[in-house]
Amino acid sequence: MSTENSTSATEAPQAASRPERTVATAVLETLRGYGIDTVFGIPGTHSLEFYRPLRGLGIRAVTTRHEQGASYGADGWSQVRGLPGVVITTSGPGLLNSLSGAATAYAESRPMILLSPGRPVGHDFRDIGSLHETKNPSAAVNAIVGVSRRVTSGAEAVTMIHDAMRDFAHSRPRPIHIEIPLDILETAADVPESATAPRPLGEPTPAPEHDVAAAVAALAASERPVILAGGGSLAAGPLLLELAELLEAPVITTTNGKGAIPEKHRLSLGADLRLSTAHEFMRSADALLVIGSKVGEAELWGGDITPQGPIVRVDIMRDQMLCNLAPDVEVPGNSAAVVRQLLDGLRATFEETGAQPRPERDLGEVFDAMDEEGRQWAPDLAALNETIMEVVPDDTILAGDSSQVTYMGSTTFFRAPQPHSLLYMGTYATLGYGLPAAVGAKLAAPERPVVCLVGDGALMFSIQELMTAVELELDLPIICVDNGGYGEIRQNMVDRDIDPLAVDLVQPDWVKLAEGFGATGFPATMDTLAETVRQALATKGPSLVHLKI
Repeated sequence: MSTENSTSATEAPQAASRPERTVATAVLETLRGYGIDTVFGIPGTHSLEFYRPLRGLGIRAVTTRHEQGASYGADGWSQVRGLPGVVITTSGPGLLNSLSGAATAYAESRPMILLSPGRPVGHDFRDIGSLHETKNPSAAVNAIVGVSRRVTSGAEAVTMIHDAMRDFAHSRPRPIHIEIPLDILETAADVPESATAPRPLGEPTPAPEHDVAAAVAALAASERPVILAGGGSLAAGPLLLELAELLEAPVITTTNGKGAIPEKHRLSLGADLRLSTAHEFMRSADALLVIGSKVGEAELWGGDITPQGPIVRVDIMRDQMLCNLAPDVEVPGNSAAVVRQLLDGLRATFEETGAQPRPERDLGEVFDAMDEEGRQWAPDLAALNETIMEVVPDDTILAGDSSQVTYMGSTTFFRAPQPHSLLYMGTYATLGYGLPAAVGAKLAAPERPVVCLVGDGALMFSIQELMTAVELELDLPIICVDNGGYGEIRQNMVDRDIDPLAVDLVQPDWVKLAEGFGATGFPATMDTLAETVRQALATKGPSLVHLKI
């Protein structure tokens, strides 16, 4: 029998010849050293060696019911835990199933590491009918993530993880994929244990002093500054609020930056970049400070926010500062360092000039106008979101989806107390994200309430992950807002004079469906919604609240 057609080329070595410490073990040791204690995926024939060391390393393996759910779950876990999410898949279909989550992480600039086995060395591009055969999986993934590499040794795989952790800290985070050929994955590790130990990541990169000085001059001279905070601003932590208060600058965020300052603070304008009222207010600014955002169309919904005064852009990547909104002052660096530099520079400038603390700005009119516009977009979604937010605890994590109830409701009416309280993906805008992301978040922060609030069409994309939540015994209320199908697309068709087609969906009995999974089901109406959500929050294990609108 030829080697090409032999199953031995893709099977694991026999137990008697298996080394105690394999390349798979070295890779997982490296991840564990950086604090990663949870991985997501579904075991497969070729990925088994990844699972062998997990118990010994104290790493929890979360088995989702679909690899897409694994990558969404890893993303939710990552946002809440502050570490890259890790996905382990088998070769071929397992890897390709996970790519929607990887594409989400890429579009939203989030750290993720995907690990998969590959065909043995020398079997690349061999069209021989082997199990899970895929023409060039690494190339397919490379078209979606930041970096995908088929490594040639365990040492190379370990180095990729170290390099990725440093890149996540010092550049725009993007997912990476490591494909390890099966015959390398299962052999003795070619790296000593000392080489898997975590490496120092270094301090956040500050901006050049002359760029900081130019930014300080522009901001100090302004009287009506506004801060636009994206996901890249979150590294600054509480310093961003200090800067906003020093400048008396209202803060509006992208959805990824939501909660950059507490959204009940008097200077927070929330995550309402989509509203024309917000566009008008930002255009009236005599200085606009943009921190860590590409200012994308998916956030602006086509609006113009060009201010009357200078635009100062802070970003860890220069190419991001040059897209969509041309800066007058470029300040390259990590917001964790740059915001402190701006604070120090402004305080020194105000002290030198004898400037008095800026008077509090009266933002009542713009608050009221934005609130009213948000309600006009979707009054029913505004009402149900507000009803839910009055019931859930202040430290709740809310998982949303590319559902109207999220982007026309939760983004506005859920006032996030801190970053990563709303799990969402405004740029990639995918259905099926909310439930698995909520599972990941609850695993990352079991002490915090986590609620999944999505539409019926979105929930059907990943309803199988309700079984994952049941298996993990997670206290997780899921609120399904049922508008009978794909409501936005239905309206898009009507707006284009198309008779709605393929958007009205036959619905299951949602309460019985939940009960069939082993969860608790609750029917609800708008009149009973508040009390029903209270019941769900008090229920042990997963629960599903079905609200038809």
